[in-house]
Amino acid sequence: MSELDQRVLDRVRKLLAKAEHPGTPAEEAQAFSAKASALMAAYAIDQALVEASQPSAATPIVREIEVDAPYAMPRAVLLDRVARAHRVRTVIGPDAGSGRWRCTHVGFPVDLDIVEVLFTSLLLQASTAMLHASSDLDRPKAFRRAFLLGYADVIGARLATVREQTDADADRGRPGAALVLADRSDKVDALFAREFPHLRRLRMTTTSGGGLSAGRAAGARADLSAMGARVGGGRRREIG
Repeated sequence: MSELDQRVLDRVRKLLAKAEHPGTPAEEAQAFSAKASALMAAYAIDQALVEASQPSAATPIVREIEVDAPYAMPRAVLLDRVARAHRVRTVIGPDAGSGRWRCTHVGFPVDLDIVEVLFTSLLLQASTAMLHASSDLDRPKAFRRAFLLGYADVIGARLATVREQTDADADRGRPGAALVLADRSDKVDALFAREFPHLRRLRMTTTSGGGLSAGRAAGARADLSAMGARVGGGRRREIG
């Protein structure tokens, strides 16, 4: 991923290797994963501070991503939850045909890239866990849909916690960081409001309580440190 410094990538990959090693205890693996996720969040803060000090400061952009079937809507909800934790606003829709859903992101480029990296990894983990959990079901569709929604909710909460901790650490160590981050959020919100002045909330329902519970349990176990190269389950384009 070109937007991220190679040294950051190397450190994240080393942490990921430790987390995935079969001899690593579960508690230690989770600690390695959380550290890798925090590294990406800290890198985004560093980029924000550097950009704020430059004469031509970076600005938020609009990027479209098509999320593929099957279960494109629950997948899009996962994408939204990951985006929320990284100062990226998301619109789900419209229907892109063939079971796909078009999602539109508004955010700064480095944050958008981190969202794609995490979504790619987490979608792969979610799909693997979902198929394993539903392998014995005769009619797994409702279970799998609920599984992905439960997974998305727990992952969103975990990523939000990592971001809050990283933001607090940055503000303690670098005076003014909170103001820079707040300013970036305001710019994202302003562009989002201009691009999408008329929106309605999306309400998701499920008929499988077992799938929802299983998805939440899988989300609690998910590795937050994996790095990828492309957005999972879809294609993207930026709007000038």
